[in-house]
Amino acid sequence: MKHIATAAALLALAAGTASAQSSVTLFGIVDVNLRNVSNSGVGSNSTLNNNGLSSSRFGFRGVEDLGGGLKAGFWLESDINPDNGTTNGNGKLFARRSTVSLMGNFGEFRLGRDLTPSGAFTYTFDPFGVIGVGGSANIARYSGQSTFFRADNAISYFLPNMGGVYGQAMVALDEGVNPSLPGTGVDRFARKYAGGRLGYANGPIDVAVSYGSTEVDATGGKFKTTGIGGSYNFGVAKLMSHYYSDRLLALKENRFLLGVSVPLGAHEIRASYVRSDATGGTAAYNASDANQLALGYVHNLSKRTAMYGTASRISNKGGATFAISGGNPGITAGGKSSGYELGLRHSF
Repeated sequence: MKHIATAAALLALAAGTASAQSSVTLFGIVDVNLRNVSNSGVGSNSTLNNNGLSSSRFGFRGVEDLGGGLKAGFWLESDINPDNGTTNGNGKLFARRSTVSLMGNFGEFRLGRDLTPSGAFTYTFDPFGVIGVGGSANIARYSGQSTFFRADNAISYFLPNMGGVYGQAMVALDEGVNPSLPGTGVDRFARKYAGGRLGYANGPIDVAVSYGSTEVDATGGKFKTTGIGGSYNFGVAKLMSHYYSDRLLALKENRFLLGVSVPLGAHEIRASYVRSDATGGTAAYNASDANQLALGYVHNLSKRTAMYGTASRISNKGGATFAISGGNPGITAGGKSSGYELGLRHSF
């Protein structure tokens, strides 16, 4: 209720000051699905879930024209869980993005919580956008860490339009750790972050590389992410692939994705294969690999509304326990996780 009241007050403030802005926009997405997941050793489970086709969100953004090609802007965006009306930002109302920007012929300087260069990279070259039962994040060991997709206290610079070349550089300042996060006792990934991505998109081709580094302890240990990927639109189908490497101190995970999206008028077929290989640790860790196959269908009822269905299957090896979100916890090591979802998405 506090989050709702805060959002209402901010919206009222935005409406009251709209006359001073060149534009202020309220926007959002509501995506809800019926999801069934079956995990080895613990059976199946059905839930009303979210974020199968797009991440549910609401927000507002504005741009003021300062003249001479210079503009200022803000962007406030919050996660929402439409199935129960809550947010999932770990106490952050605008967990997806909270930034202020200065833009011009020089590019854009952006301050605040935002998507990291590595996070933007993974979304670009996954036909399922890393979410839902088919997203590649299902078999990413470190995707839940705080700077994998987004970073607090960030300073970013984006290149201007340069004939298809695009890029982003980000530095996130160290303002302490959060001892309340579960699993590790402390949030080891809330320290200094630096990363960037550089790409080229022109016509049917889009290729990019990315890199990110986060301090994980006081001795200078790092969590590093490196990616290279691309896509090519043949018209009848868009083929995409990426290779991604995560290194946590001595432990390493390599992921490979091959995906395709096929537009058929108001319809779209999506498919992907993802493989995760672990190295650099004990024999048990190195044997904890996994594969995921996913197939999806989208029917666009309009430009803003779509119905969709997705099915996927994860095959674990060794001690791996990757599982599709929404299922009963406690999957058997080396077991399988399979799931499907049927959903409706509306954007505004």
